[in-house]
This record gives sequence, structure tokens and C-alpha cells, in this order.
Amino acid sequence: MKKLVFLFTILGIGIVFSQKKQEIKSPAEGKSLVYIIRTKEAFLLNFRLYDKDKYLGAIGCNQYIVYECDPGEHLFWAVSENRSFVKADLKADKAYVLIIEEKMGVFIARVKLVPLDPRSNNSKKYKRKFYRAIKNDIPIVYTKENVDVDKSVNIKQGL
Repeated sequence: MKKLVFLFTILGIGIVFSQKKQEIKSPAEGKSLVYIIRTKEAFLLNFRLYDKDKYLGAIGCNQYIVYECDPGEHLFWAVSENRSFVKADLKADKAYVLIIEEKMGVFIARVKLVPLDPRSNNSKKYKRKFYRAIKNDIPIVYTKENVDVDKSVNIKQGL
């Protein structure tokens, strides 16, 4: 019995120390940082994300976007069967989290952007999702070269 307890203790310690660490970045001086994560209900779909007239990329399951930008007014939006919009006034040297909630739609999933607000009733649920995404998912760091795709027609139709 003592050997069994010892074995489980060693295995437990090994599992705890082998887990990936959560690396949450800070924005560069004078910039804002936005993390965009998914809730993973519609795991087979990608959602296209925009910051007003700038295409940020498509986010698939087990991915999240890290977007560093200038502070100020931003209009984030996502597209699927519908469109979801979030206006944000980003402050310099701050990090923000946008959560993409997926719900089943008529033909494909519907999308809803939800800003993580630490004061809301759902903040614990969303914080867990955020930390789980940062720990387990693959980051897509936004750069203009990553998404050098002409999406002007989509942007015109979406706005």
C-alpha cells in the first residue's frame, strides 16, 4: 500500500511540473495588446476577424490571436453565419481579452464577440477559458505579413 501511495505521489508531482506555463505578454511601450480566444463549441469552423477595415486573420479551433495595436477607438468584428461587433477604446500599455462565443446557427455556427470584463458575473468562467487557451492553444501573432490577403470586398460588405 505504501508503494502505491508513493507511486501516485511521484506521478502527481511529475504531472504538475510537466505542464506548460502560461505566458501572458505585455504590450510594447505606448501600444495596446488584444488577445482574441475561442470557446471551442464549433470546433470545425474558422472565424474571420477584423479591426474596422483591417483583416486580422481566421481563427480556428485551438488557436488564439495576439494583436498589438495603437491605443484609441477600435471596432472589432467577427464573421460567420452572422456578424458580431465590439467597440473598444483601448488604452496604452494595457492588455485586453475578446472571447468568441460560438452557437449553432441555421446552416453554420453563429458568432458573438464578448469582451472580458473582470467586474461581470461571468468573469470567472471567461478567465478560466482565457488561461486554458493561453496554456493549451497555438498563438497566432498578428503581423501584416501573416495576413497579406486582399479582403476589401469582405470588409466593404461587412461594414
